[in-house]
Amino acid sequence: MQQFSDISAGHLIVKQLENEGVSRVYCVPGESYLDVLDGLYDSSIHTVVCRQEGGVGMAAMAEGRLTGRAGVAMVTRGPGAANASIAVHNAWQDGTPIVLFVGLVDSREREREAFQDFSLGGWYATTAKRVFTIDNPAEAARVVRDAFAIAESGKPGPVVVGLPEDLLKHRVTATTEDRPDARPAVPSAADLDDVIARLRGATAPAIILGGEVWSAEAARAAAELGEALAVPVATDFRAADLVDNDSPAYVGMLGYGRDPELSALIADSDVLLFIGTGRADVLSDGYTIGGDALTIIASPDPELQGHHGRVDVSFTVDPSVFTIALAERAVAAGGAPAEAKSARLAAARAAFEKYSTPAPDGSRYADLGRVMEAVSELKKDDAIVTFGAGNYAIWPQRYLPSRAYPSLVAPKNGAMGLGIPAAVGAAMSHPDRQVISFAGDGCFMMNGQEVATAVAEGANLTIFVFDNGIYGTIRVHQERDYPGRISGTRLTNPDFAKYADAFGGTGFTLDGTQDAREVVAEAFATPGVTIVHVKADPEVREPRPQA
Repeated sequence: MQQFSDISAGHLIVKQLENEGVSRVYCVPGESYLDVLDGLYDSSIHTVVCRQEGGVGMAAMAEGRLTGRAGVAMVTRGPGAANASIAVHNAWQDGTPIVLFVGLVDSREREREAFQDFSLGGWYATTAKRVFTIDNPAEAARVVRDAFAIAESGKPGPVVVGLPEDLLKHRVTATTEDRPDARPAVPSAADLDDVIARLRGATAPAIILGGEVWSAEAARAAAELGEALAVPVATDFRAADLVDNDSPAYVGMLGYGRDPELSALIADSDVLLFIGTGRADVLSDGYTIGGDALTIIASPDPELQGHHGRVDVSFTVDPSVFTIALAERAVAAGGAPAEAKSARLAAARAAFEKYSTPAPDGSRYADLGRVMEAVSELKKDDAIVTFGAGNYAIWPQRYLPSRAYPSLVAPKNGAMGLGIPAAVGAAMSHPDRQVISFAGDGCFMMNGQEVATAVAEGANLTIFVFDNGIYGTIRVHQERDYPGRISGTRLTNPDFAKYADAFGGTGFTLDGTQDAREVVAEAFATPGVTIVHVKADPEVREPRPQA
């Protein structure tokens, strides 16, 4: 806690950010919060200047996902806030902690249709955990402290803080604020033994992991738990890094692009243990699988938002604390699992291994299966992978194993354009790790301008752009529902390799005539920002199945 006898509210906000341990903020500057920018001038906090507010929010979201601490985004009023809203919605649906600071008009001009005025609460109330406006400059530090505490507690998520331009300049006497020491609830030994007994007594149990409140130790413990009890461990949509994918207990990721055999496994389960998540829409194939199983949920959210259907036992706990404690007791108890359970797990694991092995697609364009095979072989075990949304995303989510936590940033809400700014956030928060990003041609062009941010910051990352000249996901639906009537899904694209060169990076091309492994190896070995322009077959909409 620091005492200040004469400080502007804008500078006090920066001091509170320092007190929260913030290392960097992502922003597009605006005249509405100049006093905060001035406070950042001689601060220990690094200011990452992005090129569009959507990229600002997504980079901050990636940092929140990868560190467990709220990523910090700063944008201006009106249009800036509108651009940032996609990141807020994404963080809301993903359960990712971010704090978005939005510059506002002068407090005297609010709700008078002033230039760029808008209703902060009206825009964000349904997709943020809390919306604050600093109306008392002396309480600026307390508001910032509360914003971080709320963003990171319970089910994490976005918190929005409004900054009236005039009030930021007010001089105040104030202190920075420390958070109370919050201790996570620890389940009792009896409760843990009851969960283990239910899993052991079940004929066809399964464990499903999800959410954001995890640790590397908990990810390891999840594998140990599944192996000790011979219980299949699956993950929520785009949460595959919550357990080592090489564990014999891991059987795949649920949601869009999942293996039908995995859906059948969950549908046939008689006991389901959800840790960090619940029976959500995408995970459960639209609430159609797993609804009849005895259901145990261990979640930080007492309201179980997003869960639908049966609940037999519920724990409001930190998922990491719960998983580690449960695994320790399961391992300590010992005992060989029933032979039928071991056989069921082995069959599920074999199905996952077959499903996650690339097959050549036979295309005259770049073979995406071969590309993924090369990336999987050459990437580092702790590489961070990011991607947005589209049919192209099926390839990395299916064929790139996660072996470390955290190592995956991808949108559960299906937001296109996330992969590139997320890679910027990953490279900034983890400069010692390899960062690999995937984008479709449509996805890349939504926030590809953040390549400029990556180059400006000296980031090291490799981007693969799958270019098939169409909005692939929409084309699939269109051809199914309106055959022969192609409308609104064709794309005209630049040369993405030259795009990299133009920004000061290095571009490569894969069109089917080059050796994929050689190009991938060279791209990985080249420092700075590299883009591999992968010319993909517009007729290949999903991975080819294994024979």
